[in-house]
Amino acid sequence: MGRIGWIDEFKGFVLLLVCLYHVEQSFPQAQMGMLHLSALRMSAFFFISGMLFSTRRFPNFKSYFIHKTKVLLIPYILLSLLFLALDPVVYNFDLFPKAPRMTVMNIHPHIASVWDYIYWNLAKIFVAGKSSIGSGPLWFVFTLYSVSLMFYGLQKLANLIAKKLNIIQHDKKARKADAERPQHDMKAKIAIAVTAVASLAGGWLLYKNHIRLPLGIERDLTVLFFFTCGWLSKEPIRNKLCGKGKKRIPWSLVVATSITTFILYAAFEIPDPNFSIMNNTLGKSLPIFVASSFFGIAGLVTAFVAADKIPNIGPIRTLKGILRNISRNALVILAVHWYILLVMRLLFRGTFNKPGIAYISIAIVATGVVAAIPLFRCKLYKLLGKQPASVRESLNIRD
Repeated sequence: MGRIGWIDEFKGFVLLLVCLYHVEQSFPQAQMGMLHLSALRMSAFFFISGMLFSTRRFPNFKSYFIHKTKVLLIPYILLSLLFLALDPVVYNFDLFPKAPRMTVMNIHPHIASVWDYIYWNLAKIFVAGKSSIGSGPLWFVFTLYSVSLMFYGLQKLANLIAKKLNIIQHDKKARKADAERPQHDMKAKIAIAVTAVASLAGGWLLYKNHIRLPLGIERDLTVLFFFTCGWLSKEPIRNKLCGKGKKRIPWSLVVATSITTFILYAAFEIPDPNFSIMNNTLGKSLPIFVASSFFGIAGLVTAFVAADKIPNIGPIRTLKGILRNISRNALVILAVHWYILLVMRLLFRGTFNKPGIAYISIAIVATGVVAAIPLFRCKLYKLLGKQPASVRESLNIRD
């Protein structure tokens, strides 16, 4: 199957928001309102990842596990170690006071030397699942790996339970009928949905009790809810929003829905500088968190489905091409944009964190990322778990 254009554009846009938030975080004078999108960004990313979940190509868990390990876990480890090796603090420990603060499972380590710094970075990578300081956003990659494996098991278990229930309720002849399969599917989906809600509740309780577990299990519980919501929404979105014929929702209604849900997001969203799915810090109210995330995701999905119907001409085509390229190069962009910001923060924070000047950092980060994409895709592709690509292919925005 080919890539779905609006989904690539959706992912690219969310990743762009992540990068802009990190610019604002590193240089507070570059105010772009990114704090107001905190409840939306990562929940939307995991939602769309759940929509893309499929085991069709994998006959068993072993093959799925090997594939995900190759494309997610190994790149997470290799890129985390690479950017730890490139971290300026490793070579000049006097820069440490300017580096982002480090927390490992509620531990605020006392770091008095370079070796302490390296040790706790390795603990972040392999124990907390939060990557090194030099490649912080790669926590998303490890979490996606963990949640994908969790959901695979959940899906298989739910299907097995649904099948067993159906065996109890029907005689042998009825069980052989193909008409039973939709009942299996519905029961399995209900079981999965209930488990997802319970998982969110578990993540919330761990957050409220300040409990941090190895490998970020507490955030996995929170994230599994959004991943599952994406998977459960796949068919309705495909059939109602993206389908054809009488069943499809009219384009004007899709646009109206997008506008309405964004208004509701603005009404429910409460900006919180401490909010972080990475740290499973979810705000003061679970209903507010869920409602704002729901309306934000719904607004984005309907907006990009509606935009997919706009003719790809002129600036529209270019913009969509850029977003698709961002999506295809997500691993590189996640790591490199943060590393560039880290270097700027350590060496030039006083220079750039000034009104007006702070926005120049966006151009610097963009230039560095564009230069890094062909380097990684052409030369360092094994770190990404990908096949080599040409410079033209890695930077292509035409398809």
